[in-house]
Amino acid sequence: MARQELTKITSPGGYSNTGAALIFTSQIADGSMFRATGRELVVVKNPDTSDHTVSIQSVEDRYNRTEDISSYDIPAGETHVFGIFPLHGWQQSDGNIYIDGETSIELAIITLK
Repeated sequence: MARQELTKITSPGGYSNTGAALIFTSQIADGSMFRATGRELVVVKNPDTSDHTVSIQSVEDRYNRTEDISSYDIPAGETHVFGIFPLHGWQQSDGNIYIDGETSIELAIITLK
Protein backbone atom coordinates (compact mmCIF):
# COMPACT_ATOMS: atom_id res chain seq x y z
CA MET A 1 0.00 0.00 0.00
CA ALA A 2 0.97 3.64 -0.26
CA ARG A 3 1.01 6.47 2.21
CA GLN A 4 -2.29 8.28 2.64
CA GLU A 5 -2.37 11.94 1.65
CA LEU A 6 -3.81 14.09 4.42
CA THR A 7 -6.34 16.85 3.79
CA LYS A 8 -5.03 20.24 4.90
CA ILE A 9 -7.07 23.13 6.22
CA THR A 10 -6.02 26.76 5.93
CA SER A 11 -6.06 28.84 9.08
CA PRO A 12 -8.33 31.89 9.02
CA GLY A 13 -6.49 35.12 8.35
CA GLY A 14 -5.69 37.67 11.01
CA TYR A 15 -8.80 39.71 10.17
CA SER A 16 -11.25 36.82 9.85
CA ASN A 17 -14.21 36.62 12.18
CA THR A 18 -14.68 32.89 11.58
CA GLY A 19 -12.88 29.78 12.73
CA ALA A 20 -11.85 26.66 10.86
CA ALA A 21 -12.75 23.15 11.96
CA LEU A 22 -9.86 20.71 12.23
CA ILE A 23 -10.15 17.64 10.04
CA PHE A 24 -8.59 14.67 11.84
CA THR A 25 -7.64 11.54 9.88
CA SER A 26 -6.67 8.24 11.47
CA GLN A 27 -3.10 7.16 10.81
CA ILE A 28 -2.68 4.06 8.63
CA ALA A 29 0.02 1.41 8.93
CA ASP A 30 1.84 2.61 5.78
CA GLY A 31 2.08 6.18 7.06
CA SER A 32 0.73 9.54 5.99
CA MET A 33 1.99 12.52 4.04
CA PHE A 34 1.04 16.02 3.00
CA ARG A 35 2.21 18.40 0.27
CA ALA A 36 4.78 20.73 1.83
CA THR A 37 4.67 24.51 1.43
CA GLY A 38 6.78 25.40 4.48
CA ARG A 39 3.77 26.87 6.33
CA GLU A 40 2.20 23.76 7.91
CA LEU A 41 1.54 22.69 11.47
CA VAL A 42 0.93 19.03 12.29
CA VAL A 43 -1.63 18.35 15.02
CA VAL A 44 -1.47 14.86 16.54
CA LYS A 45 -4.31 13.62 18.73
CA ASN A 46 -4.19 10.46 20.82
CA PRO A 47 -7.81 9.58 21.64
CA ASP A 48 -6.78 6.24 23.14
CA THR A 49 -6.35 5.30 26.81
CA SER A 50 -2.72 4.25 26.19
CA ASP A 51 0.29 6.29 25.09
CA HIS A 52 1.22 6.14 21.38
CA THR A 53 4.07 7.47 19.26
CA VAL A 54 4.48 9.58 16.14
CA SER A 55 7.54 10.21 13.93
CA ILE A 56 8.08 12.91 11.29
CA GLN A 57 10.90 12.19 8.84
CA SER A 58 13.49 14.85 8.10
CA VAL A 59 15.89 14.98 5.14
CA GLU A 60 19.39 16.40 4.91
CA ASP A 61 19.34 20.17 4.78
CA ARG A 62 21.92 22.29 2.95
CA TYR A 63 24.37 21.67 5.84
CA ASN A 64 23.87 17.85 5.69
CA ARG A 65 21.93 17.83 8.97
CA THR A 66 18.90 15.68 9.77
CA GLU A 67 16.76 15.83 12.88
CA ASP A 68 13.80 13.45 12.73
CA ILE A 69 11.03 13.75 15.25
CA SER A 70 11.42 10.11 16.18
CA SER A 71 9.00 8.01 18.21
CA TYR A 72 7.67 11.07 20.05
CA ASP A 73 5.36 9.88 22.82
CA ILE A 74 1.82 11.31 22.84
CA PRO A 75 0.25 10.53 26.22
CA ALA A 76 -3.26 9.08 26.37
CA GLY A 77 -5.96 11.65 25.69
CA GLU A 78 -3.55 14.44 24.70
CA THR A 79 -3.14 16.50 21.54
CA HIS A 80 0.27 17.88 20.49
CA VAL A 81 1.29 20.37 17.77
CA PHE A 82 4.47 20.21 15.66
CA GLY A 83 5.96 22.63 13.14
CA ILE A 84 6.27 24.87 11.20
CA PHE A 85 8.33 22.68 8.84
CA PRO A 86 10.73 24.59 6.56
CA LEU A 87 11.13 22.95 3.15
CA HIS A 88 14.91 22.56 3.62
CA GLY A 89 15.32 19.71 6.04
CA TRP A 90 11.77 18.32 5.87
CA GLN A 91 10.46 18.16 2.29
CA GLN A 92 11.02 14.71 0.75
CA SER A 93 12.10 14.36 -2.89
CA ASP A 94 8.44 13.93 -3.95
CA GLY A 95 7.45 17.29 -2.37
CA ASN A 96 5.75 15.80 0.69
CA ILE A 97 6.42 15.55 4.40
CA TYR A 98 6.16 12.01 5.81
CA ILE A 99 4.51 11.09 9.09
CA ASP A 100 4.68 7.62 10.65
CA GLY A 101 3.07 6.42 13.83
CA GLU A 102 0.80 3.99 15.50
CA THR A 103 -2.63 3.54 13.95
CA SER A 104 -4.33 4.76 17.14
CA ILE A 105 -3.28 8.38 16.54
CA GLU A 106 -5.20 10.96 14.52
CA LEU A 107 -3.64 13.72 12.42
CA ALA A 108 -4.70 17.17 11.24
CA ILE A 109 -2.65 19.52 9.05
CA ILE A 110 -3.03 23.30 9.26
CA THR A 111 -1.55 25.60 6.62
CA LEU A 112 -0.92 29.02 8.16
CA LYS A 113 -2.23 31.89 6.09
